[in-house]
Amino acid sequence: MSDLKLYTLAEAAEILQVKEMWLQRKLQRREVPGRKLAGHWRLTQSDLEAVIEAAAVPVIAPKPDPAGLAPGSRRRMKRRGSAA
Repeated sequence: MSDLKLYTLAEAAEILQVKEMWLQRKLQRREVPGRKLAGHWRLTQSDLEAVIEAAAVPVIAPKPDPAGLAPGSRRRMKRRGSAA
């Protein structure tokens, strides 16, 4: 058998730098890969890599307001009846 390393829920959460409950919920909902052995969650290195890939969200900067107003300022102006 190959050298397959299985991580416990606590170890995986520490590696991923997330809370155990977050990871456990994702596992229970089948949103991330993992398996139960003897009633306890276990994850492989490839499972951890899949979690990272699934959670990776590209950063997209918001489009600037043409008038240079913050969203709160624009809302206040609309309530006052000013057109911007």
